[in-house]
Amino acid sequence: MQLTRPTSAIDPRLFGKGRTRALPSAPAAGWTPSADLKLFATTFAAGFLVVSILIG
Repeated sequence: MQLTRPTSAIDPRLFGKGRTRALPSAPAAGWTPSADLKLFATTFAAGFLVVSILIG
């Protein structure tokens, strides 16, 4: 298969590999149970509202 490829073709082993980028450091925010509880409560309330509308 290697011999049938054109000489101008890119090496197939490089497929899907992008440039290496330097990522900015993430802020050191710790895990907060209040944020998780707020997310759960909001999701539960929105789901309850949607189901209530669909049933009613």
